[in-house]
Amino acid sequence: MLFLGPKLLSGCASMFDSAVTPGPSSTTASPSGPSCPSRIAAKLPDGEDATLIRAYRTHNKQITLCRTPGQHLYYYGEFTGRSDTGIVMRAKKTSDGYLAWNKPYQYEINGDTVTVTENGRRIGKEHLERVASPH
Repeated sequence: MLFLGPKLLSGCASMFDSAVTPGPSSTTASPSGPSCPSRIAAKLPDGEDATLIRAYRTHNKQITLCRTPGQHLYYYGEFTGRSDTGIVMRAKKTSDGYLAWNKPYQYEINGDTVTVTENGRRIGKEHLERVASPH
C-alpha cells in the first residue's frame, strides 16, 4: 500500500528494493525543542531552524512532523531509507492527533495509527511507532 500519493509513483520503480541506510541527520536542541533533521528542514518552506514535533515509523515508512519558525506545521512522509521518496505536506494539530493533506489524499494520525483517504474514501491504515527522531 502506498500512502504517500501518486507523486511518488513516477521514477520509483525500485522503491521496494532493499533499503539504503541514510546518512546522519542533525537534531540539535533548540529553545523550543529538538531541531527538525536538516535533510528534512531543507525541504520545508522557511524550514531553517524548524523544530521537530513528532516522528513515527511504520514497517516501511517514516513520518516526521516539523514546525517552522513562522509556526507552520509540516508532515514529511518517506519510505524508510529512501529519502528520495519524501513528500512535504502542510499539516495541522487536531484534538486527537494530526492531519495532513495532498489533494486528493488526506493523512490522519490518531493515536498509534495513520489513516489515508483518497477523496474521502479510506485506502489505507497502518500502525505507527513513535520514535525520538527519524533515521
